[in-house]
Amino acid sequence: MNNTNKILGAVLMISSIFISTLDRISVRISTAIVEAGYASGGKTREIIPASDNGFTGFLVYFLFFVGFVLLIAGFPGNPRKDKTNRYTQNRS
Repeated sequence: MNNTNKILGAVLMISSIFISTLDRISVRISTAIVEAGYASGGKTREIIPASDNGFTGFLVYFLFFVGFVLLIAGFPGNPRKDKTNRYTQNRS
């Protein structure tokens, strides 16, 4: 189960970064397409504010947080704690 948590955590963290990158690229490309349309009509370049609905930002942070928690959960605990609880007999 530990390896599954590590792999799933890493995949979720990388996918959140990939989703964020795709979102930024799509916003820049769509803005450039609209600006090119204005330029082809002979009009001066207008600054168009990019509208961001904010849902992708929440999704990226949520996936990254869940991936981080799973990644941390995939590593074993403190080995010293296991050694002290393993031998409970009295040695005389």
